[in-house]
Amino acid sequence: MIDTNIKKVKRLLYLFCLCIGWAQPIFGTTGYLVRKIQVVGNVSIASDLLIARSGLQEGTRVAPTTEQVRNAIRKIAKQDGIKSVAIYLSEVDQTNGLATCVIHVEEHPQLTSYFLEGLTKKEEKALLEKVTIAEHVALSPLFLQKTTDKIRKIFLEQGFRAVKVSTTLIPNQAMAHKATLKIKVSKGKKSKVQQILFEGNNHLDAQLLIYHMKTLQEAPHCTLFQDIFKKSITLAPIRKGGILLQLPKKIDDIKRYFFTHVVLFSSLFTEEKYLKAKENLILFYQSQGFRDVSIAAEWLKPNTAGNLNIHLKINEGHQYRIRRVKWAGNYVYSDQTLNGLLNLKEGGIYDPIYIKSQLAPGLERLTIHDLYTNNGYLFFRAEVVETSLEGHQVDLEIRMQEGKQVTIRQIDIVGNTLTHDYVIRRELLTLPGEKVNLGLVRESLRNLAMLQCFKPEKLVPDMQRDEAKGTVDLIYSVEEQPRFDFKLNGTYTNGISAGLEIGSNNVSLKNIFTGKKPIGGGQHLHLTANLDGKNYKNFSFSFQEPWFWLKESRYILSISFNSGYQTETNIGNHILDHWVYLNMFPIGRQDTKSKIHSIGGQIRLGKKLARHWEAHLGIDYHHHAYQHCVLLQDHSKKSGAVHDFTLELSWMYSTVNHPNYPTSGCMWSNLLTLTPPYTLLGYAPSTPTAIPRLKEFGKLITDIYYFKRLLGNFVLHIRGHAGFLHSLSKNEIGPFERFYLGGTSSIPTRLLGANFVSLRGYPDDSLTPEDYTSQYKGGVLFNKFVLELRYPLMIAPICCYLLGFGEIGDSWLRYDYFNLSNIKKSIGGGVRLILPIPMIPMLGLDCGYRLDPVKDIRSAKSSFEYHFTLGPSIR
Repeated sequence: MIDTNIKKVKRLLYLFCLCIGWAQPIFGTTGYLVRKIQVVGNVSIASDLLIARSGLQEGTRVAPTTEQVRNAIRKIAKQDGIKSVAIYLSEVDQTNGLATCVIHVEEHPQLTSYFLEGLTKKEEKALLEKVTIAEHVALSPLFLQKTTDKIRKIFLEQGFRAVKVSTTLIPNQAMAHKATLKIKVSKGKKSKVQQILFEGNNHLDAQLLIYHMKTLQEAPHCTLFQDIFKKSITLAPIRKGGILLQLPKKIDDIKRYFFTHVVLFSSLFTEEKYLKAKENLILFYQSQGFRDVSIAAEWLKPNTAGNLNIHLKINEGHQYRIRRVKWAGNYVYSDQTLNGLLNLKEGGIYDPIYIKSQLAPGLERLTIHDLYTNNGYLFFRAEVVETSLEGHQVDLEIRMQEGKQVTIRQIDIVGNTLTHDYVIRRELLTLPGEKVNLGLVRESLRNLAMLQCFKPEKLVPDMQRDEAKGTVDLIYSVEEQPRFDFKLNGTYTNGISAGLEIGSNNVSLKNIFTGKKPIGGGQHLHLTANLDGKNYKNFSFSFQEPWFWLKESRYILSISFNSGYQTETNIGNHILDHWVYLNMFPIGRQDTKSKIHSIGGQIRLGKKLARHWEAHLGIDYHHHAYQHCVLLQDHSKKSGAVHDFTLELSWMYSTVNHPNYPTSGCMWSNLLTLTPPYTLLGYAPSTPTAIPRLKEFGKLITDIYYFKRLLGNFVLHIRGHAGFLHSLSKNEIGPFERFYLGGTSSIPTRLLGANFVSLRGYPDDSLTPEDYTSQYKGGVLFNKFVLELRYPLMIAPICCYLLGFGEIGDSWLRYDYFNLSNIKKSIGGGVRLILPIPMIPMLGLDCGYRLDPVKDIRSAKSSFEYHFTLGPSIR
């Protein structure tokens, strides 16, 4: 019975094979000669392209025993837009062995249009800027998958951890093989970090670990006062955790303690941030001697609000200490020198991160790498090898490859189209034939940046090294900025004052006489005009030659000349007062206007004393003619002339690293101004009440600036200013050269020569002291201290940064009035914008809140003061 069934099955299979052989002649045994190749089913893909891809040709024989047909199917299937492929023979001529080869394809539908669902118009625009969907693309499953993955990745990077993206094809009824693509995006809520929990951290505090993860931080909280109180009740120095033993010793310790206990913003959770945070966590553990640390387990738990609680189980391992450090391959420097710079103690915690940083270029402090590369050893290499691990102690061997001492073969400059080569070369501290010094290379780049002729972010040195010959070619690449200045500047607080400046700090007077463009020589030439309505006009000319040679010494020569004219109405502020005075007292019309005309100039000679030090000596003379001027507070009108002859001495130290947005360095400038002691030489005014014809004073102004990069891109800026005015005789200080305080701008009379000191949050001139006995206005002493925290929105090509500030300052009529208890204070914030357009100076907007009352009752209704400035402020 079983045999009979098997025979029946065999017959059926044989019959089935015969039917297939009759229906599909391609399965012939000898093959067929292709008479013609025909493509069917294609809509948008050309037939010639599919035939060429298949590899089949007319006149060739198609044999079923080869891989020819299957290979042709595979090749066609790789064509974009193909959904399925089949190849068969038709019009078979069994007698002559001829057949037509038919390639039957089915295409994916083509895109006619697409739309997004689930997003706002703003989100759609931002998404389509990152995801490009070409017109008439084939809507294959692979294309749809890539598109959804790309969109999902974008939203994951934005913190939408539960984002879902789906696609739907809507067939086009009017056109076959066409479809509209609908992309539906369900973002969900942004995933924020709620809490980071640790398990197994037996040696390091959890808050300290969170701080060093950096990219992730918990939900906002403040435990600062709670922690201070907790430490305050354990004041005994002998107790562990007592506050006397826990006081921070460095700025970094203070910063770490503050940001550990004060969190203002919660972090968005992204995979990239999470991976970076775990990497930072491992590196911090290793820096504390736990070389075998690992994350044993991790899991993420969303809470009811959708935020994440991150659980990390730490396997700390053992803490390793250094038992011995051995140097190998060092011949230039002794073990003692290298040990002193490495600063590792036997028995100290093993910190591989610190050791590697000492063998790499240093950003703020000298490292071993800098020690070698600053002495010509450009091919210096160092490798740290753990030679022994016993009892949680490590023996280290630092293997050195000092290499040859490299010499600078030549120095090339590229990119300067306007500035002459010699202007750039004289700022370089590196010379051909000398040993290469990377420290001097970095300092040379700083010098070029401070010229403000090139884009600082584009200053990049290229080193072409030849280790066999022990030489290097230095190539300084620069990108110039337009150096012709046409600037409009001014300020507005209580009124509008405007200024026009034409000139450049890259002029070449030599080119004027040779018929070339007068630019590129690094000389400073400026013509300025300042206007304050019709009441104040000042025109000035200044020229500086930074490389002026006298015999064999180089100096900085500066020459300036200016002419100023100022008028002021002496009648009351109300327009009715002015009308009554002119009509009732016509003879006194000429007295309603006070006039001051000043003319003079200055010549200065400066010299660079050291790498960061510079000093200048100048002689200044101005003649002031005044008529019907109310110069004192008694409102009496005076006329006459004043000879203003001064000797100025200034010295400055600067290591600031950037002209627009400094992130490190400091600057200290001092200006000492002296006049001849006319009184001691026998001069006395003709009348005691008249304005002296000769100015007599001594004045010192000092300014200190400090910049320090903090956490992330935040920059701390601290500056202090102080001024001292003193008489050169036993007589009291006159009305000249006093200090005015308050606001952000003022135009004092040139005759009195007052120095204006800004203090944001207060109206202009509102804090200037007045002596009602002598009728003098202005202080003889001022102090000011500013603390700013800056954050850049962008650095290049447009420099824009936000700032928050706190200011304190005051000015005093006499030295014995000095009292810091009543010093004026203000806080606030602002924004600065520096455009890459020479004619537009720095734009600034500040909002200050004064913490102390002012004498101006009209403006005391609001404690806020807004200041808009054009151009940087000196102090």
